[in-house]
Amino acid sequence: MTEKFTADEIAILRPYVTNVDRPIFALRNLPEEVVAVLFAYYSRSRESLRRNLLKLIQDNDLDLERRLTWADLQQDDLARAKRKAKEFHEKWVVGYGHASVAEHAVAHLAIEDVSIVASKVLEDTRLASFTEKSTRYVVFDRDKFYREPRIVASPHAALYEDTCRFLLDTYTRLMEPVTAAIRMETPRGERQTDRAYEGACRAKACDVLRYILPAATLTNIGITINGRLLEHLITKLLSHPLTECHPMGTLLKAEAEQVIPTLIKYAGVSDYLRETADAVETLARDHLSGIAPAEAPPVTLVRCPQDAEDRLVAAILYGYAVHPLAQIEERVRHLPGEEKARVVDEYLRRRGPHDQPLRAFEHLTYTFDILVDFGAFRDIQRHRMLTQTPQESTAIHGYSRPPEIARYGFSTVFEDGMTRATAAYEAIARDLPREAQYVLPLAFRKRVLFTWNLREIHHFVQLRSGRQGHTSYRQIAQQVFREVERVHPLLAKYIRVDLEDHSLARL
Repeated sequence: MTEKFTADEIAILRPYVTNVDRPIFALRNLPEEVVAVLFAYYSRSRESLRRNLLKLIQDNDLDLERRLTWADLQQDDLARAKRKAKEFHEKWVVGYGHASVAEHAVAHLAIEDVSIVASKVLEDTRLASFTEKSTRYVVFDRDKFYREPRIVASPHAALYEDTCRFLLDTYTRLMEPVTAAIRMETPRGERQTDRAYEGACRAKACDVLRYILPAATLTNIGITINGRLLEHLITKLLSHPLTECHPMGTLLKAEAEQVIPTLIKYAGVSDYLRETADAVETLARDHLSGIAPAEAPPVTLVRCPQDAEDRLVAAILYGYAVHPLAQIEERVRHLPGEEKARVVDEYLRRRGPHDQPLRAFEHLTYTFDILVDFGAFRDIQRHRMLTQTPQESTAIHGYSRPPEIARYGFSTVFEDGMTRATAAYEAIARDLPREAQYVLPLAFRKRVLFTWNLREIHHFVQLRSGRQGHTSYRQIAQQVFREVERVHPLLAKYIRVDLEDHSLARL
């Protein structure tokens, strides 16, 4: 499904990408600022990175000719430098095991036409940087979804194809009438241009209709990652139980070897990753099969620190003292409540609108069991400065219904899509339980265990509870705040949260 380029376009692209005919490629000979712009386009453009790069060059937005001429004049020097670098890395990274050196080599990789399911495997890497095609700003193509090989080779092939096509056709068919309904109930703002208004209406329609997209829908991702983490990511992909991940890992390694070959030399299948996953899955099945999942609220605080206020005050003071922590904690325990509050207040009250709390807040952690629709999980997962353990997607927890669907009169067609998807999932799952998740729309809910430190909770709640956020994850952020407030009101009062209900159509 990779796009075709003319001979002239290929000649223009060749110096800057490692290939022009495969869905995974690396960027080269480009300034870092240009790479950032190209990856940013993934969130806003339906075009591929290579097509956007062509446009920048052909529109004379980039002046790369002088850079390439300089590079041509220095080929001998560059070759010697690359050889020296390889020898250095062979000695220090491979020979002496100084793997941290690999963190100074960075690859910019474009991954196109991968499923939303596989995108979550990629983005589970904690310290890499990702930009993904946005479900808010881009209308997804009705014909672009992943044909899972094991399903395609099974008796369920036609059911899978028909269900994914029906869901994407429904998504496409409803886009214009939902956008029109939003225009009807939401007047244009006095200072809003026609173009901005139309864009806002379309973005809200995309927010409403993303619930219908099957998880097999294809997306694009830009990754910036250092060599050490890339080696681990490739190993994880090659060892993953999903078939789609294996060619991704192989292609990532082949393309990255053209820019940082030595540093990913040992990326390969890990028996530890592969066999451990199989073994623990068997144990979970042995111990939990036949037990129906209990009812639980969408957000449950399952673990939080004891004596949280005292621990935080001690951690704040510790960084400005010379005493051991135990001695500081003993002193803090005997302080009056108003004095403890004063320490926390002095630590936080000077924050500007873009300042996050300082790092003493990282010493307190909170664990939440969250039931969330896949669409919202897709956004929440991007907060990678936390520990998260997602369960596999399933139909057992049902699905979320955007209130606008009923308000605009499309409940029947929405429910029809969810019913068909559920039936397809259940039929496929009898033979291929892991692969069946591809057919589920983003409306379907899954469980995720999140362990946040208090500093990251500040960031998550402030960012995700705001009016500009999607309703589904905004509600999650508000409930996370309320749970912290319930157990530790002194600490919660400093969290910047928007508790307003912005579900009504306001642009």
